[in-house]
Amino acid sequence: MANYSPYVLQKRVSKDGTTPLYICYNYSRSRRTLIATGYSIKPIHWDDKKKWVKRACSEYDEIDSALTKITSKLGEILTYAKDNSIDPTVDFVLLELEKNREYEQRSNRVNMFDTLDLYIEEKQGKVSADQIKDYKSLKKHLTNFKEHSTQPVTFRNLNLKFYNELMDYLYYKAEKPDGTIGLLTNSVGKIIRLLKGFVNYQVAKKVIPAIDLTHFKVVEEETDAIYLNEIELAAIYNLNLTDDKELEEIRDVFIVGCYTGLRYSDLSTLSPEHIDTINGNINLKQRKVHKAVVIPMIDYVPEILKKYNYDLPKIPSYRFNERLKELGKKAKLKQKIEIVRKKGKLRVKDVHEKWEMMSSHTCRRSFCTNMYLSGFPAEELMRISGHKSPAAFMRYIKVDNMQAANRLKALRNSLQK
Repeated sequence: MANYSPYVLQKRVSKDGTTPLYICYNYSRSRRTLIATGYSIKPIHWDDKKKWVKRACSEYDEIDSALTKITSKLGEILTYAKDNSIDPTVDFVLLELEKNREYEQRSNRVNMFDTLDLYIEEKQGKVSADQIKDYKSLKKHLTNFKEHSTQPVTFRNLNLKFYNELMDYLYYKAEKPDGTIGLLTNSVGKIIRLLKGFVNYQVAKKVIPAIDLTHFKVVEEETDAIYLNEIELAAIYNLNLTDDKELEEIRDVFIVGCYTGLRYSDLSTLSPEHIDTINGNINLKQRKVHKAVVIPMIDYVPEILKKYNYDLPKIPSYRFNERLKELGKKAKLKQKIEIVRKKGKLRVKDVHEKWEMMSSHTCRRSFCTNMYLSGFPAEELMRISGHKSPAAFMRYIKVDNMQAANRLKALRNSLQK
């Protein structure tokens, strides 16, 4: 299948230290062409893994916009060619780019899966690796759903019957990575949200006509994800791990996460350039939402960062989550926690010890909850955590009924005094 991606000739550097930026269109393994973008960048500003310009480039916004425009147009051309049984040769694509015309396409002739492949290609380099993984998961579930659907899986058939059959498949027939069958409510809701985003994007690009998706409800339920209070965090911090260097590093990264609220994607890339030792802050742009935040270095954080010369150990996320539970077990976090979740009409109940539920996400929840319970205003805390809305932020706060009651008592007592 023909494909395209931004491309640089890193060995062809001009006197000013820059190299031209192209879009490489591959018609086949032996036939391709380089499409000039009109921009040049320094080789250090090229991310060869993501095939995109780095944010450190001074012209990032302008170049990012130009690359997005060209790759979007190439996506439209290939979709048009596929829809109309046209061979997308190099000459055809170059001519269509020169014409720069709009394409009218019919949803019953636009292949949903080919369009989804193009969509994933277009998103490469512009969204996180986790989001690309989510899009590929969407494609996997839609592909497997074809065997259970009573109608073809096409844009034209995105109706209430399609939605009901897809929901039934996701709840009771979809296979999870661990081999078990049936997704939980929030996982089902995520697939529906991704599908709606993909379809609405194609509508906006005029690849397909408008489709009414109001009946595609995104289901969700409140999660029972845990947080660790400050006594539990102190127990973990004070563990003697001198005989296990890797576990000691995981402990240190975890504690920094619990007192900064950083996502693991940001923790795993934290480096000296992000540290303002004069003002005692961490300054960075969050990878997931591209939002700049200023985070104060509080409690254990300055000491830990100094220990590693402000360059935290880089630990693969799977290894971090795998061994993190050992920390909780060593700290004797054995509180029994009952988890009740919905799978369609069924209620699934499990009981775990607290250490078994620890993951990298525990960092962010612990930070938000502990700082909120300490009395720091939610509105200001959102500026530090980078949450976009109060609703999104409050989902992170794990305050039980007793804590809420105690907070109200403390507030009223302080007002009376």
